[in-house]
Amino acid sequence: MYQPVYQPPHRSTEEVMTSMVSDTFLAFAMVVGLLLMLIGSWLMGLMDTNNGRNVGQVLKSLGVVILVGGGLLGGLLRKDMDKWVRAALVLFATVVLVAVGFWYMYL
Repeated sequence: MYQPVYQPPHRSTEEVMTSMVSDTFLAFAMVVGLLLMLIGSWLMGLMDTNNGRNVGQVLKSLGVVILVGGGLLGGLLRKDMDKWVRAALVLFATVVLVAVGFWYMYL
């Protein structure tokens, strides 16, 4: 006799994403983002050619993207954190994006 194949209950997308954004992931994203921003700033300041400055700008921009992404993911997906910590993460990501990502180019 035909019996349907057993399928275990599936977790929702929110549960999967929340489990992926752990404290270790947030700390790793922040450290890697800051390190890339630091190396990119060094390259932009130390290189004489335009290509070196472009590589520095790319590394710095990649660091900003990682830093902002980690802050927003942590602030928006982690329901177990205090609401003020989550608000501070979102505010931090916004300030980094605006101050370092945009206003830097016009200084």
